[in-house]
Amino acid sequence: MAQLTILANIIAKADKVELVKAELLKLIDITRAEEGCIDYVLHQDNENPAHFTFYENWASRELWQVHMG
Repeated sequence: MAQLTILANIIAKADKVELVKAELLKLIDITRAEEGCIDYVLHQDNENPAHFTFYENWASRELWQVHMG
């Protein structure tokens, strides 16, 4: 089984930045606790606070698919 990396960019609407950030932060501990999750890292752009990037590393595609289900 090959490791899988997921990378996502999210651009929040200007009036929803704090809401989006709060919701993304909620996902960190939940996701990290799942079987097969190696890491889940969220970044917020210093120059554009509406831009969020996160990446996840999973032990396998199959375990990521369980997470997505």
